[in-house]
Amino acid sequence: METTAADLFERHHVAIFRFFRRVTGDPDLAEDLTQDVFVRVVKALAAYQPRGWETAWLFQIARTVLVDHHRRRREPSASLSAPEALAAGSPAGQLVAFGLQEALGRLPEAERTVFLLREVTGLSYSEVAALCDTSEDGVGSRLFRARRRLRQLLSGRLSVDALGPVRRV
Repeated sequence: METTAADLFERHHVAIFRFFRRVTGDPDLAEDLTQDVFVRVVKALAAYQPRGWETAWLFQIARTVLVDHHRRRREPSASLSAPEALAAGSPAGQLVAFGLQEALGRLPEAERTVFLLREVTGLSYSEVAALCDTSEDGVGSRLFRARRRLRQLLSGRLSVDALGPVRRV
């Protein structure tokens, strides 16, 4: 059975949108970038060879779209904003969601990317390693550092002065 762009879109557009939403903090930009991914999918589909790496292939395209976006802008992609949970969540949930978004913005880009690819999109270590041009051990190290830093940031153990400036994601 041949894979179509519509099939790929149906199976993966939500995960790709969520990835972009977490990275950029801007749902409108995330939607635009998701559309860019699937435009590229349509163009590349003739050469696509399904080998069980469908999700990794799509996230490689998504990562390339994100890199291209950053190159075009030559500045951080968006200001931090609370995730979708802010619109309908409880006050405590809103604080946690905003805190996570802010903490993600403070991670170095390599750690943030690995964390989002693994924890938000559910890619395997080998898939993340292929996307980030590193080894599985490198993924493990970055993921460990990202989780440790997020725990510290979210528990309030680090002072604001020790954190340095907020990186816009």
